[in-house]
Amino acid sequence: MHSEKSFSSRFIEALSIFAQKVSNQKHIMAIRDAFAAMIPITIIAAFFLLVNNVLLDPKSGLFKFIPNVEHWLGIGTQIYNGTLGIMALMAAFLIGNFLAKSYGMEGRVEGIIAVAAYVVLIPANVPVTSTAGKAFEASGVLTQDLTSPTGTFLAIIVALISTTLLCKFSQSKRLKISMPESVPPAIAKSFNILIPSFLVLTILGIVEFSAMSIFHMSIPDIIVKVLQTPLVGGFQTLPGILLYVFFAGFLWVFGIHGAFVLGAISGPVLLTSLQQNIDAINAGQTLPNIVTQPFLDAYVYMGGGGTIICLVIAIFIASKRPDHRMITKFGLIPSIFNVSEPLMFGLPVVFNPIYGIPLVIAPLFSTTLAYIATSIGWVAPTYILTPWVTPPLISGYLATGGDIRGSILQVIIIVVGTLIYLPFVIAANRTYTMEPKTQTEKTEQPAEALNLEGGN
Repeated sequence: MHSEKSFSSRFIEALSIFAQKVSNQKHIMAIRDAFAAMIPITIIAAFFLLVNNVLLDPKSGLFKFIPNVEHWLGIGTQIYNGTLGIMALMAAFLIGNFLAKSYGMEGRVEGIIAVAAYVVLIPANVPVTSTAGKAFEASGVLTQDLTSPTGTFLAIIVALISTTLLCKFSQSKRLKISMPESVPPAIAKSFNILIPSFLVLTILGIVEFSAMSIFHMSIPDIIVKVLQTPLVGGFQTLPGILLYVFFAGFLWVFGIHGAFVLGAISGPVLLTSLQQNIDAINAGQTLPNIVTQPFLDAYVYMGGGGTIICLVIAIFIASKRPDHRMITKFGLIPSIFNVSEPLMFGLPVVFNPIYGIPLVIAPLFSTTLAYIATSIGWVAPTYILTPWVTPPLISGYLATGGDIRGSILQVIIIVVGTLIYLPFVIAANRTYTMEPKTQTEKTEQPAEALNLEGGN
């Protein structure tokens, strides 16, 4: 028994240390913080996507009876162009900024260079089709195929590479231009980084020129074929998304916010698949992707990580433990808005051998049910980016563009998830009956748990 506890303790400690190191790695932190900084932009874009697709859609919108309703779509379209439409550019700047700060730099100039590096790798000529159907090449333009979430893969890679090189070059005294003390500090710093910036942009310009000359493909095309397409495709398979959901839930068992830690990988993939669905709906085509960020938010993360809204219901139905019922009452309102931390660390669910099992299992069933229902056409695919705090039942309706079956599917998932949690709630009752004196200790937050931000 002692050896088993010792091994378990060592395993948990090793896993926690590993996850913490991954989470605190400079490049991963830069990606994570950049996407966190863009949350206001994505929420604003989500609001106007809802307005355009649920309220003002000329065919199925709730206010389609308004005369010339399509005229008002232009407001939402322009706001989308200034938010998600340039998300790749914002991601490049923010990643460059945050990564440079981790190297001890100021970050602003480095962010600008990251955007410049991104544009350097974009093709100079873009194929365009006119409204008359005539195809031609336009030069000196940026299309949303490259600046929207579809281009975030390239933005992430370029920002990480260019900023890392820039910071390394900037550490060399030989590459700095010394200015007199009378020169203002801001100008002196700009000249200090001039030669490193010149080298970085020149290197990337040569890379883009070489790719076009040798492979007859642009760097964005290479990124799409080598990285983006396999990753997006992997998330669109049931085994692929189940593997991701499993790891997200498994990390939660040890007090590690799985979706937050893995967000640097999943975020760009899920946003790309969402953008592809948005493009398809705008073009009147069949939506290509089942799994998007709103798919997970609406069907898997109801109540937060572990589909924990189901545990809330199960405790109210079957729990005889006054401590669990009391804590659940406090955590009810946050869980309605998909904030799970009060229950995760209050009951606790983390480091709990009883609740840890359904914490992993329930999301797997939720994902499977939602995936099958969407794949067979019983419910519309998700293509509206709803804020992650949108309550269950409402989120299913909105994420699918106003399909009431999305809400019905959420009800079914909640029922199944509650049935999964119920036996473990009953088992917790028996534990309370057998060891009533230890319950106060069990409600304390584990000291080993990592306090990470986020709601899911």
